[in-house]
Amino acid sequence: MIIDTLIVNKKISGIGSYTINLLKHLKKYIHFKVLTHSPEIFGNDYDFILVPKILENNPILRHIYLQTFLYKETIFRTYHSISLFHRGLQIITIHDILPILFPKRYKEQHYFFKFFLKPFIKKVDYIFTVSNNSKKDIVNFFNLSGENVFVFYPSYDEEIFRPIENKQEIINFKKKMKLDNYFLIVGAQFKHKNVELAIKVMKFFNEFKLVIVGTRKPYEDELRKLIYELNFEEKVIIFDYLDAENLRLLYAGSSLLLFPSIYEGFGIPVLEAMAMGVPVIGTKAVEEVGGDAIEYAEFDNVESWKFAIEKVLNNKQSYIIKGFERIKNFSWDKTAYEISMFFKRNGII
Repeated sequence: MIIDTLIVNKKISGIGSYTINLLKHLKKYIHFKVLTHSPEIFGNDYDFILVPKILENNPILRHIYLQTFLYKETIFRTYHSISLFHRGLQIITIHDILPILFPKRYKEQHYFFKFFLKPFIKKVDYIFTVSNNSKKDIVNFFNLSGENVFVFYPSYDEEIFRPIENKQEIINFKKKMKLDNYFLIVGAQFKHKNVELAIKVMKFFNEFKLVIVGTRKPYEDELRKLIYELNFEEKVIIFDYLDAENLRLLYAGSSLLLFPSIYEGFGIPVLEAMAMGVPVIGTKAVEEVGGDAIEYAEFDNVESWKFAIEKVLNNKQSYIIKGFERIKNFSWDKTAYEISMFFKRNGII
């Protein structure tokens, strides 16, 4: 079996992180070859099929390459693409249908989903996805029975996101970053993340700041405009990017993670926060991840967020304990094992 990772490059995205973590654990259970133009991303101990770098940002050339050289192989993609004339087994991963729900933000992908993926989806043998919520959306949009759509939960990086025992490390970090008490938002690239609501609720919490990590223009510009209008320049801090070590420390120093998203395929920051011992408040969009371990508020009601934040701040320890219990349901090793057993049961390997 060949695992197609051609969409993954050095600028690690959500799908890139998913792919790297899955392969790291999947290799414990099955043998596979990795189709890539950047083997250095994955490290050693893989059987690579190297392709020209020119394929990195060119889906048409990627398609031609696969049809020419690998058209009879069993292909498992960790992203959503189809080889039209492939004669071997095809397994693809559709993480969510955000391009369909928010076409203005994902114009190119919207057309890809609507005019390429949907008409030819039945050429795929199996579809993997990351949640039952995403499965429901995929079945509805593609008009499928659901019999060939399978859910395998992703997880978080357990080597990075775990409680920090040395509290002085957190104190030093907060001092360096000039932070005291703050709420945290991780992932604010697009409008469906609904970060405006979290900014507005800060008017009720004078003793806290709001730190936002992971922004992208043009949505970042909209957020900065709102921050200026509310005179919150000193109250709301934006980092477009932080590396894993600094993100880990930022989680550890925060009082709460706020996750006001309107829609999510999954919601890995919820797992990361719980693993770090940080209580979470989210919308029903992440209920499949948070279960009964987090507090929920309405995505369009600032007052409900005020109430939820006050409730959690007064009962932090109980949410921390429930969070630690909840994350036991998720691990990359478990996901990799379940996928390997799926391959074996269905005679794929």
